Amino acid sequence: MTHIETARVNEMLGLQIAVIKDIVRNMDGDDLEKLDMDISELEGAILELKGMIASLPHRYLA
Repeated sequence: MTHIETARVNEMLGLQIAVIKDIVRNMDGDDLEKLDMDISELEGAILELKGMIASLPHRYLA
């Protein structure tokens, strides 16, 4: 990957991590219905991050 590509990938991963942190920061254990929705949203955001990571080219070292 070029430097520009690497910077863009890091930016995209950072943005998705910020989304996850924001969801966690706003979670409230007092309201179980909202907590359930927040957990579902968190699961979706984590799956999206995993998909982004899985799509990156990997270089395997022997």
